[in-house]
Amino acid sequence: MTVRPSKKIEKALKKNGFVKLTTHHNRYFYKKIDGGDSLIRTFISHGSKDYGNELLSDLADQLKLSKKELLRFIDGEMSQEEYEKILKIKGLI
Repeated sequence: MTVRPSKKIEKALKKNGFVKLTTHHNRYFYKKIDGGDSLIRTFISHGSKDYGNELLSDLADQLKLSKKELLRFIDGEMSQEEYEKILKIKGLI
């Protein structure tokens, strides 16, 4: 089973150009590109300290990545430029 801590996920989101918006129950993140917002959004729940397979799959869908790409993203093996290139190839930005 693959597990990643939510704090590590949050750090990876910030490193890759996501902006945090904290609400009462969740920490929402949206991707900033060239100073503007994109449609790429996700949230990290305050209640989940670790993300297992199911939550990682949901996060991969929200970030428009494969699970393998997501793990590289979280583990700091993917640069912001590489992430944005993937989004461009998929026609999302």
